Amino acid sequence: MKLALAKAEAALDQVQRDADKLHTQELRKAIEKYIEDQKEQVKALRRMLN
Repeated sequence: MKLALAKAEAALDQVQRDADKLHTQELRKAIEKYIEDQKEQVKALRRMLN
């Protein structure tokens, strides 16, 4: 499970890098918000596992 969480975090980081290349500011902000929400959920799962 911890490996899956690490892979999820890496995938979110990759999405963030790809989103930074977008020209549409509104879409970029929406993606950033989604990524932050997902990272918070990953953190919560990590706390539950510990």
